[in-house]
Amino acid sequence: MKIFLKSHQLAYLFLFALLALFVYLFMNAWPNRQMQRYIAIIFGALYFMWGVVSHTKSKKINSEIVFEYLSISMLAVLIIVLITL
Repeated sequence: MKIFLKSHQLAYLFLFALLALFVYLFMNAWPNRQMQRYIAIIFGALYFMWGVVSHTKSKKINSEIVFEYLSISMLAVLIIVLITL
């Protein structure tokens, strides 16, 4: 696991920065629930693209991986949208 993380350190650093930015923007948009939903949708799309690009670079991509990233990102966005209703 350590070797895997060391070889993909930049990709996970980018994902962590993306998550930190999402939390920051989401919390600062607090009274505006519509803006929070937009931020969640953008983060979900970026997470999906990150997963596809990172697996494409490692040449380990298949339809199951694409579907997994798509379903996880859609589920996370749906939960956040339902929370902000």
